[in-house]
Amino acid sequence: MTTMSRESNAFNSSPEWTSINTSLAVTGAELESSSIERALGLTQATEIQDGASVHHGPGWWTYTVDERCSGDLSEQVSALVHRVKPHLAELKALTAAGYFIQVAISGTVEPNNRLTLSVQSAGQLADLGLPVSFTTLKEGNVPSEDPLSWLD
Repeated sequence: MTTMSRESNAFNSSPEWTSINTSLAVTGAELESSSIERALGLTQATEIQDGASVHHGPGWWTYTVDERCSGDLSEQVSALVHRVKPHLAELKALTAAGYFIQVAISGTVEPNNRLTLSVQSAGQLADLGLPVSFTTLKEGNVPSEDPLSWLD
């Protein structure tokens, strides 16, 4: 077995991120959550049906697909894209109005954890034409002694 094969096998056996969330995130000054929800055709019933949730605060709003829908990133991306894609024109109008819109993927990690984004999911996200961010959270929010330990 070559060194590359051993490294590849070691990587493939690494545990995946946990508590993954895939969100459509909208930020901007004077953001009104009700106008975002209307633009995307969301209601309380939609959230319950989709197994997703809407969260908001001053200057931000998210539509989040999490483990209640699926713990699998590919399924979360598909669910989010299914909800968002019919409203791309509305999202472009919100962007033109000064809002920043992105897909935000987050999860809890330990050293050597990985996140695998399938080619299909990458394509679905690319079709939205939105930036994608990845945020990692550490269990218990305890910083690692070595901030680059994930490279090991």
